[in-house]
Amino acid sequence: MRQPYVVPRRRLVFAVWLTVLALPILVIDNIPRTDARAAVIKAEVARALETATTAPSGFSMVPTTIIEQVAPREPATTTTATTATTRPKARGVSAPTTTTTTAPKTTTTTTPPNSQTGGASWYDYNPGECAHKTIPKGTVVTVTNLATGAHTTCVVTDRGPYDGDRIIDLDKGTFAQIADPGQGVIQVRITWR
Repeated sequence: MRQPYVVPRRRLVFAVWLTVLALPILVIDNIPRTDARAAVIKAEVARALETATTAPSGFSMVPTTIIEQVAPREPATTTTATTATTRPKARGVSAPTTTTTTAPKTTTTTTPPNSQTGGASWYDYNPGECAHKTIPKGTVVTVTNLATGAHTTCVVTDRGPYDGDRIIDLDKGTFAQIADPGQGVIQVRITWR
């Protein structure tokens, strides 16, 4: 009589690992873009761009530097400290002497946002979307053309580019805001928080 085939333990463990851990991760990251998902992404992009371009009251949106647009300087603060010192008791006098000292002005400096310089190209993404290899998805990125100084923003929704010296892929409309899409690849500086 013929013995039934028994799956080796290594193959069984690999099959379980593949179906339980690896496949769901691969499937979630590569979900095709349906109209419903595209609408959700467009809403997220619009919300992120709106919060990136509007400033609370009292903040200046004068385009001087990217750092001031992201986080304006806070006013300098001055503190006054009062210390009481007592002198040795003299004949009939026991009043303490009060000395007032003023602390030096302290200014709060903001750390510059993360930045990177390299090539940028365009790809067929939804408006306002871009791809980067490591920046977390949902992060708003400011892209500045090094040749012209023109800048725009986009939201990271995908991974890439993986070839050449490019650091970011923009959608065609966003790329057109800072350069002619016919150029293909341009040199940019990207900043994000």
